[in-house]
Amino acid sequence: MLQLLPQGYFTDHYGIKMSQSDNSLKLVLVIDDDQTAHLWAKRYLSAAGFAMVSALNGHEGIEAFKKHTPDIVLVDIDMPVMNGFVTCAAIRALPTGKNTPLLMITGTEDAERVASSYLAGATDFVVKPINWKVLIHRLHYMIKASSLLQQLEKSEMRLSKAQQMAKLGHWEWYFFENNKIYLSDEVFAIFHVNKESFIPSLVNLKAIIHEADREYVQMSFEIVIQNKMPLMIEYRIITQTGQQYFVGQQIDTIQTSNHELLGLTGTIQDITERKDNENKIKHLAYYDDITGLPNRTFFLELLSNSIKLAKRNERNFAVLFLDLDNFKGVNDSYGHHIGDRLLKEVSNRLTAGLRSSDIASRYVNTQSLGTDIARLGGDEFIILLSELTYPEDAAYAADHIQQWIRDPILIDTQQVYIGSSVGIAIYPQDGEDTETLLKNADIAMYHAKKIGKGHYQFFHDSMNVKAQKRRKMENFMYQAVENNELRLYYQPIVSAKSRQLIGAEALMRWQSPQLGFLPPDDFISLAEDNGLIIKFGEWAIREVCRQHKQWQQQGMGHLTIAVNLSGLQFNQPNFIPMVEAILAEYEITHPDFLIFELTESVIMADTERMFNKLWQLKSIGIKLSVDDFGTGYSSLSYLKSFPLDSLKIDRSFIKDLPHNGDDVAIVQTILALAGTLNLSTVAEGVETSVQRDFLENSTCNSIQGYLFSKPIPIIEFNQYWKLSLIQDI
Repeated sequence: MLQLLPQGYFTDHYGIKMSQSDNSLKLVLVIDDDQTAHLWAKRYLSAAGFAMVSALNGHEGIEAFKKHTPDIVLVDIDMPVMNGFVTCAAIRALPTGKNTPLLMITGTEDAERVASSYLAGATDFVVKPINWKVLIHRLHYMIKASSLLQQLEKSEMRLSKAQQMAKLGHWEWYFFENNKIYLSDEVFAIFHVNKESFIPSLVNLKAIIHEADREYVQMSFEIVIQNKMPLMIEYRIITQTGQQYFVGQQIDTIQTSNHELLGLTGTIQDITERKDNENKIKHLAYYDDITGLPNRTFFLELLSNSIKLAKRNERNFAVLFLDLDNFKGVNDSYGHHIGDRLLKEVSNRLTAGLRSSDIASRYVNTQSLGTDIARLGGDEFIILLSELTYPEDAAYAADHIQQWIRDPILIDTQQVYIGSSVGIAIYPQDGEDTETLLKNADIAMYHAKKIGKGHYQFFHDSMNVKAQKRRKMENFMYQAVENNELRLYYQPIVSAKSRQLIGAEALMRWQSPQLGFLPPDDFISLAEDNGLIIKFGEWAIREVCRQHKQWQQQGMGHLTIAVNLSGLQFNQPNFIPMVEAILAEYEITHPDFLIFELTESVIMADTERMFNKLWQLKSIGIKLSVDDFGTGYSSLSYLKSFPLDSLKIDRSFIKDLPHNGDDVAIVQTILALAGTLNLSTVAEGVETSVQRDFLENSTCNSIQGYLFSKPIPIIEFNQYWKLSLIQDI
């Protein structure tokens, strides 16, 4: 047993005196049931400058270890009650016994004993009789190594703590070890995954990366591998709970001395907080405090990017410069706080209007909604309308915008009325850079104010004329069906072999009392823009069915009639019920005379839904044709799967026949494809006899074009039909 001395020293069984406060002496715990061993140990350890604690069995040794926490332990294997293996394992299980050097003393250098020593947790072993001089050197070395290990552990703990605080981890990826990936504990924490259950594989790590950033991350790794140069990237990750975080990743190479690439290594850091702060700073720099809209700085960057995109794609877009009318009067009458709330309400109406109205789908880049409107300052707003079909359509948008603002605004108990004036500049004709476009839109806005406020004005007067004409046409268009102003003209379709009349295509015309006779090019696109094409299309189908019924009653015979369908019309949920209702209205039980023509782009817009719809029409008995074939997707897969009856070869491939070798090859390919799929063919735009002769000598089934007849009104078509019947006789 150990004894405490009055002077602050303690002694063991054999009178070895040691200072409790002298931390310079390294303490050795000797556990051995042989008392002679303790005497030898006392002699040599004391002479070597070690302090010593003795224990005669395993139980005493464990208690002594708990009390004194020695720097090194010597344990004899062969002890009664608790042998050295059990004692060693028990010490290792103690909280402070994990890394203490521990030597096992054995009487024989038996391989099994040595293995058992290491298995029990021994650092090393020594064989009796002990060479104490050699052992002393080993003890010094082991204590020094233990001290270095402890320092390293402390350093690692400090580093780990610093990495945890910095949310920084490291990783390694070895190519030639089955793509083995090592992640530090901090990386598991950053990715919010469980270290025990998450397997760090390429597939699992890729799944954590935000879908929109995966290609960028993969390209970055490929760049590092190719260039063997470090790279720093930032991207988003999505946790298993759906939360989004930003990480910064340092990527570097692992190479041999011969610069052979073994793998990659680097760090990952959670930078979400930094990104949030950057976004807050960006919001302050790029957004208006009152309305929350982007400010002038943001809009100029957006406009600059829009110019680059429009130039590359050869597109038009419009810039609308909006100024509130008599805003100063609102501020003077109600105060600036009401004026600020008015500005906020105007911005809300602009944002909501552009999102919900048909302007969004027609003119505004819907992927950047909310960034297409900006407040320049004061009562001035700027709006970007992307990819206009017609430049003058910007007037349509301006008119709607002014209507939204014109409605009374209730602020507390005050009902405030405000108007707006809008200037319009069109890219590229009114400017090819941001400064010119804004300046010219501003000039146009002042012209709008000069003519009485509450108006819009284009920068060029010619655009005002076009816009007014288009708006005027649209106003009259709404009454066209009710006033029976629409007409169908019929263009004959003849057999390519016999030149016999076999059908016709119904083409719409508009006989307007105010505007005169209008061909489809003048009004169909506008009808598609404003949605009237649905109403016009229904009228055309009804009129074709009415005319067919009349021909049957007159005993005229059987002709197929082709009707063009707009994508907007065809995609209406009630389209097929509407067709069925018209067939029932005219008691048509066999509608195989009716051919619906759709373009390739319409058919391929929503393949599954289109597939079902086409089969429904087919089950009714209506025939289906692809119009302008060869100018769209031209996908063999849809030709095979969709229930089509015919292909209409686009006129662009016909006009140079048979002199253009490319057109000859294209037409022959289309005809061969149609023959393989058992589809009939119609060549449109045939205007010369050489075109006709080429097609007659091919496998083309029928021909349509000015060589036979232009589109003609029903009276003339009836005469054409009767004449063809006489010629056949």
